[in-house]
Amino acid sequence: MIKKIILLLFVIFTLLGCSKIEESDWTILIYMAADNGLDDEALADIEDLMQAEFSDNINVIVQVDYSESNPPPEATYRYHIYPGLQEQISYIGEIDSGDENEITSFANWGFNKYPSEKQALVLWSHGNGWYPNSRILPPSFCPDVESENYISIPGGELRTGIKNINEHLEILIFDACNMQTVEVAAEVADYTDYIIGSEGGVDWKGFPYTEIFSMWEEQTTTENICLDIGFQYHYYYFMEEIFPISCSVLKTSEFPHLLNKLEEFTAEWTAHANENIFIESRQDCIEFNEAWSTNPPLDVDIKEFFTIVSDNTEDEQLEAITDELLTAIESCYIFQKTDDYPTGYTSDDVGTAIIWFPDEETQGFFEIRKEEYQSLQFSQTNWLDFLENTFIN
Repeated sequence: MIKKIILLLFVIFTLLGCSKIEESDWTILIYMAADNGLDDEALADIEDLMQAEFSDNINVIVQVDYSESNPPPEATYRYHIYPGLQEQISYIGEIDSGDENEITSFANWGFNKYPSEKQALVLWSHGNGWYPNSRILPPSFCPDVESENYISIPGGELRTGIKNINEHLEILIFDACNMQTVEVAAEVADYTDYIIGSEGGVDWKGFPYTEIFSMWEEQTTTENICLDIGFQYHYYYFMEEIFPISCSVLKTSEFPHLLNKLEEFTAEWTAHANENIFIESRQDCIEFNEAWSTNPPLDVDIKEFFTIVSDNTEDEQLEAITDELLTAIESCYIFQKTDDYPTGYTSDDVGTAIIWFPDEETQGFFEIRKEEYQSLQFSQTNWLDFLENTFIN
């Protein structure tokens, strides 16, 4: 009897040992929503990933939804990327990559199948900040031409897709145009430690994955990894002489303080929003989000706007609150850099994040979009009230 018990325990411990999955340092999932004319760019970035040098301590997993109208390939595949090798995990057929539930499904599958100490997610597609320009065609976030769907940010879809991931993210990267906005950050900052993206357009080459993943394991902390990603992005495009360049890193633990400071600002100054200091400062800002010919630039860099206000006001109270805001911005955006040579951005104060700020010429777009804006998490700052009062004479 004793021998049987010992044998049974031996079998149980053996099975438990065999079933244990070894945990890696990182699992990095890349959600490629390419069912919108980005097939070739997706293939190029997968090749770029395969050129990187990294160890087995990093799992790099890609899900890519190709367009059925532009084969081969077509529909959706999952790959495990190794240095010099692309291993197909599965073919899952046609999906709607404009459905936020697909992000959740991919992330929960990937982080469960490839357990790791830390998790990162890359959202790769077209982007246009928080608002879509067209329901069917780019720019909007993760548009899917087959389904005529996209991930609505004011509709809460991006927030839901990230919130329902079972693992808290260390890093969230937006490899898409104009996605480093304060409005987008407010939707997802609770679910990740760092957000990396560009407030401007992203070249078709996207993030320089060879350089980023080759350097990943040389960094000793998650924050250093994020800082290096920002550096590698700028260095790559500077060497390629592709301008203008913008990429920043948001440390989300500091973000609530910035939101609180913005709320203090709007509480005090909304009644004075139509004064010349604000209108003229807005007019002096570089405009962003010109991703589509029918889309007028409706965004400005939050740091540049408040810097101009601070530099030009003679009101000591206004100068004090704008300086506090600038300090909060600097604390949040721990990497901020733009390169404008030979053409492009002409201010050292851009490169953090953009904020929605229509002017008199685009007031019509403000009226169309303001109800959607009210549904954003960012609306708690009452920035919409400040904007609305700028148009009151």
